Amino acid sequence: MKVLDATFLVDYLEDVDAATEYLQEHSTERFVFPAPAFAEALVGEGNGPDESDIEGARDALSWGEVYGVDERTAVTAAEIADEVGPRGPSLSGMDALIAAVGRELDAPVVSDDRHLTHEETKQVVDVEEY
Repeated sequence: MKVLDATFLVDYLEDVDAATEYLQEHSTERFVFPAPAFAEALVGEGNGPDESDIEGARDALSWGEVYGVDERTAVTAAEIADEVGPRGPSLSGMDALIAAVGRELDAPVVSDDRHLTHEETKQVVDVEEY
């Protein structure tokens, strides 16, 4: 199982080669999208400069499973931010929630986001870069 962050989902929807290649290389894996990451990808589609295709984006991501977050996930996100500490990046709520889903599911987070791929973050969260 792999937890995909919003950056990955947006890159996939925009046909970024690295995201597509990562999926092809890990085609036997189960992929999970934290609900906030899924929302960010869909909102990006709705906010795009061209005519939006939100249903098309949902269909394009139908190979993954949306994972809901709750109060427990929020607390885990705060704990992760605390563990990263002042030497690491200041994690946004979104990044910390995505990291928390990875921890809850004991699965790596797949990202190209500089906050999640930062070495201090990688000390407390299993992160794979694509």
